[in-house]
Amino acid sequence: MQYNVAQLLKEESGQTRQYALHEDISSLDPDVVPLSSLDGKLTLIRTADGVLVTGDLHCSVELMCSRCAEPFSMVVKFKLEEEFRPTIDIITGAALPLTADDEEATRIDDHHIIDLTEVVRQDMLLALPLHPVCRTRCAGLCPVCGKNWNEGPCECKQDETDPRMAVLRQLLDE
Repeated sequence: MQYNVAQLLKEESGQTRQYALHEDISSLDPDVVPLSSLDGKLTLIRTADGVLVTGDLHCSVELMCSRCAEPFSMVVKFKLEEEFRPTIDIITGAALPLTADDEEATRIDDHHIIDLTEVVRQDMLLALPLHPVCRTRCAGLCPVCGKNWNEGPCECKQDETDPRMAVLRQLLDE
């Protein structure tokens, strides 16, 4: 996910380039199992300070259900919006000073290349649900035997009385 922006940096602010993105992200993050390529459209806009990259991206990933612990696929859609700043002046070739806001992931390298890999990885991880669920009515697992309740009931005897309410149950039994 690298783009040469040397020509764009020579142009005036407001100039744009558009790209269609179709990338294999199998090695993007060890915690993410992609089931499809990363697709979308990117727009690179020349700003006074560098290049603003925006885009709408999507891919399909495999997640583990937080209720039943079964794998399932989910389409992840996210927006990308990040400004990249050059480290070398395009005209003079002189090194530009870094500011406190500059992160390594948002720098344009010495060869005027923007690498979107880390920014895409971070935005995709933020777009994933904190507790993924395979379906809205996922029944989960039995806390006693571990049987997946989506496949049917288990043979465990379930005490549905909340122990905190035992005193109230005694009052009702009297």
